[in-house]
Amino acid sequence: MTTRGQENDYLRCKKEVQARQLRNVYIFSGSEDVLMDEATNEIYQNMLPYDEESINLSRIDGRQYSLTQVLDMVETISLFGGVRFITVTDAPYFGREGDTDKDALERLLALHNSKEVESCVIFYVTDFLKTKKAHKELAAAGVLYKFDPLKGGEINAWLRERLKQAGKTASSDVLALLVNRVGKDLRSLSTELDKLVTYLGPQHELDEQSIMQATARSLQGDIFALTDAVASGRTAKALNLLKELLGSGEPALRVLAMLVRQFRLLGETMELLCRGCAPKDLAVRLNIHPYAAQKLVAQAQKMNEDKLDRAVELLLQTDLDIKRGRIDQKLALETLVVALGEKSA
Repeated sequence: MTTRGQENDYLRCKKEVQARQLRNVYIFSGSEDVLMDEATNEIYQNMLPYDEESINLSRIDGRQYSLTQVLDMVETISLFGGVRFITVTDAPYFGREGDTDKDALERLLALHNSKEVESCVIFYVTDFLKTKKAHKELAAAGVLYKFDPLKGGEINAWLRERLKQAGKTASSDVLALLVNRVGKDLRSLSTELDKLVTYLGPQHELDEQSIMQATARSLQGDIFALTDAVASGRTAKALNLLKELLGSGEPALRVLAMLVRQFRLLGETMELLCRGCAPKDLAVRLNIHPYAAQKLVAQAQKMNEDKLDRAVELLLQTDLDIKRGRIDQKLALETLVVALGEKSA
């Protein structure tokens, strides 16, 4: 996410709005539409105190209207009076093939420079080029906010804020589990978080058990669980997990490929730890999520070099047998899990 000074644009917008430093014009650029929607809602909510009954809210598709037409809507006085609030999605006016109407851009600048916040228009754009004078002036004035995907601790902070709004809390480890299970896409996280809040009911704290029971399953999370069961010698548990994976429609070769990847990461983890790498540095060294690194450290403690070598040998032989058609894919994976479990016992 781009920064202005030391602060990313998402937080800059949030702080400005909360301080009631409202604008007539906002340009939201980037790929994270969830953050754009949150910022838009916050701006709208903070405009309400002017007159809660007289804000005229519209959301339009910018591909269907020129910039001139949008400004006409903004400047049209409503029969009911009050503030005009317009959100323009897919606004093409500031990109490579954007609106070249100089008069419209001048009108937009005049609206931006107005001292009174009597109307508000928010543009969602896919790209913003600072090639025109008006574009440069808008960007220099701070009207442009870039919303890119959150990273690392930013995602946890966003999740904590969402939970706080619902009267819930969660530890860093639990939030890491949620991200690892669901992924970093904020739309998916938002959906799963809403489900979890409903699932928790009066329970105040989000815990690991709730996440495992109430969130959508992910292949990566199931592979972690399967590898844990194998490394711990819990063959029956591992076979049940494998059965659930295959029963959910996951192709056998994909499951095998994920197991191969997991054991490769496990081998790299064991090697790095032997070289003195601190567990907290593994995520960066392996380019994986911190929660995944934490799980790998726990699995490495249950494994030794002989067991790992045997596991790699079994995995490669199973892959070869399946690809040569020597054995049914499902039976091959079941045989593999049993063999891995015996060697881990």
